[in-house]
Amino acid sequence: LLAGLLLAPSATAAEDYRVGIAVRSINPDRDGSFAGAPVYLGGYGIGSVRPATGVLGKGLRVRAISISDGRGGDLAIADIESQGWFTANKDAPLGLTDMRRAVAARSGGALEPSEVVIQSNHSHSAPDGIGVWGGVPLAYRRLVFGRTVAAILAAHRKARPGKLRYGTVRAPTLLTNQFDYDRANAEVDDELRVLQALGPRGRPFATLLNFSAHTTVLGSDNKRASGDWVQAANPLLERAFGGRAMTMVGTLGRTQPADHRCPDRSLSGPAAHLCRIEDYGTRVVKQARLAVARARPLHGRALVDARSYLVQDIGANPLILGLNYAGAPFGADVTRSLSAPWLTVNVVGTVTSSARIGDLLLSAVPGEAYPQIAAVLANLVPARGHMTAGLAGDQLGYLIAPYEAYPEPIRRSFFTQRGDEVSPIDNDNYFFNVSPTIGERVVCSLLRGAGDLLAHEQTYRDRRARCQGFANDLGMPSGADARD
Repeated sequence: LLAGLLLAPSATAAEDYRVGIAVRSINPDRDGSFAGAPVYLGGYGIGSVRPATGVLGKGLRVRAISISDGRGGDLAIADIESQGWFTANKDAPLGLTDMRRAVAARSGGALEPSEVVIQSNHSHSAPDGIGVWGGVPLAYRRLVFGRTVAAILAAHRKARPGKLRYGTVRAPTLLTNQFDYDRANAEVDDELRVLQALGPRGRPFATLLNFSAHTTVLGSDNKRASGDWVQAANPLLERAFGGRAMTMVGTLGRTQPADHRCPDRSLSGPAAHLCRIEDYGTRVVKQARLAVARARPLHGRALVDARSYLVQDIGANPLILGLNYAGAPFGADVTRSLSAPWLTVNVVGTVTSSARIGDLLLSAVPGEAYPQIAAVLANLVPARGHMTAGLAGDQLGYLIAPYEAYPEPIRRSFFTQRGDEVSPIDNDNYFFNVSPTIGERVVCSLLRGAGDLLAHEQTYRDRRARCQGFANDLGMPSGADARD
């Protein structure tokens, strides 16, 4: 009962938050290279097979939003239009945790690392920031690092008073489930969420969209750098509502965009590719309008709080561990750090984050989370709204949970859906999964975060019996992930 009261909207008038939003370009050179070196696009196949040949439309952006309660509670979220980005790299301090530390240092402590959430949007037409598909030049990673930090600081600096409102709508027609025939994987996170800041005259000046469609509207035939449907949706949101907009991708595991063809069959090449992302983005924004029409204010006292956590799990995937140590000869020079706490022999360290904005809960996961993970949070933690940031803090591939969800991804790693033909890596969900326990461990860390934010300590975590197996994570305090 107490937990419900803590997250219940107050009947008092809505208090102002401070909100800012900023955008920076992270495009490679016009021919798709950067500083004379190839930029490989990530997501399809494996190895260095798809160098960018240009930039699609206006190309890639990093966007950041800053939300503060005006009393020391802050949260900054950034979305990088990249296939993925690790928490730390083995060749240079350019990982997501390094970015968070840089923001803290350059803000003079106004933002702590635990108050900064950075995700990659996982576009399969964006540069490969992790090295699995050929990677990108070190100079390009430095560019993305600098522009991301700059966008976050600019958003924080530009923050101004505004009322927040939050609305949702179900959008099942925009999504497909790779395992929709499997009862253990029937769950889909088809809720489209919009958090919006309004100025003194009630006009929106910042819009945050949260939706769980894989950024795979474009296929491997596209060779130009693109943020996929997110690239199209953000400017469309700005035209629809005014101000600036940002999209935060959610639970991407086995969840794909539906019906992403170009309606104009006469187009081909880049024109057809632009048509595809703009058509899908238009349909996303149409649903966002419905969500805003249903939006209600965040009433009562402004409140922002954020925590981050280090979790460590035994890696059990020889493919991922092997590429991390020795993938270069195969065109997959994986850049993830080989040092503690991120890798110690076969123990993999990663990051989760939890944040509260009024009576909303944000859970940030370090990979492509299966929808069941978000469902556990929604079922166990009382909140008016639950938002999810996918591939945030790290890129560990698929986060599969619960354990009962594993059989079909394992089977589809070797056979077609019908099962009458051998088809190696027919589906990649299991092959790009660090360990059988990583998904459940992430769930338990997020439940811990929710309890810490709501002053209930382990109440929510204790409700999930499986969390008893991950007691080692409780020995590391919040913020341990970003300590030097």
